[in-house]
Amino acid sequence: MPVENNSTPTEQVTEEKKTTIKKLKEYFILLMVALMGLGNWADTKALSIEAYNGFITNFTNKIEEKKISMLDIGNYLPYAQKQIGIPQVIKTSKIDERYEYRYYKEDKYLLTLINKETRIVAIVVHSLSYDKSLVDDFSPKVPFSNFKLKEHSLEQIVPDSNEFFYDSNNIKYYMQVKQLNAQGMFLNLTSGFSDYTELKGNVAEDLFKLDEVTLMSDEQTLTSPITKKLATNKATFYAISELPSEYIADSLLTKYEFNVYF
Repeated sequence: MPVENNSTPTEQVTEEKKTTIKKLKEYFILLMVALMGLGNWADTKALSIEAYNGFITNFTNKIEEKKISMLDIGNYLPYAQKQIGIPQVIKTSKIDERYEYRYYKEDKYLLTLINKETRIVAIVVHSLSYDKSLVDDFSPKVPFSNFKLKEHSLEQIVPDSNEFFYDSNNIKYYMQVKQLNAQGMFLNLTSGFSDYTELKGNVAEDLFKLDEVTLMSDEQTLTSPITKKLATNKATFYAISELPSEYIADSLLTKYEFNVYF
């Protein structure tokens, strides 16, 4: 009697991915064993770690999630440099020259650290497009929440927020902010999206509408329908900060800067 296959297409694809990754891991281990027989253990070990990390990043997001999870508000730059290396770009804040913006671009994310002297006072994480069939979008967990980037909307991550920032010109973005409670150490949590990744639907048009409305009037009754609609979009970045939200907005690279620097 034939046995019916009740698995869904999604489950079948997941199983195929697991099988493929398992086989590749086995080949990788065999290659490393062969290399150990050819060279010095210390060199082979360093090469193995680097190669393994490069291998894993094509199939999971564990390496990237681990890197970001090592950083916290209050860390100092020497510690951050030890964990994630040297930034590709450093800018001085236009709001207050005592603050610096340090940018770390990887294939799956853009990380920005804001520091005053050597102390980190804000962390911004953007999830970028990563076109690889065997790995899901990079969706790190938003601090002090159960939500994730690219899986949850702004209104879910930062509900009932009356504070928002946006731009429809140099960079198309929209973000909302709330202050956390004592459990979140009264830090400011920001959730937003930008055109570092492709904007969905009519988002660009909605940003232009918001621009037009705010130029004519600051009345919340006029802006509220547009901001509520924008807040239904999936978040592609978050920020956790001791600073006012103006610094997060100021730290965002224009689309031109993003393309030139990276």
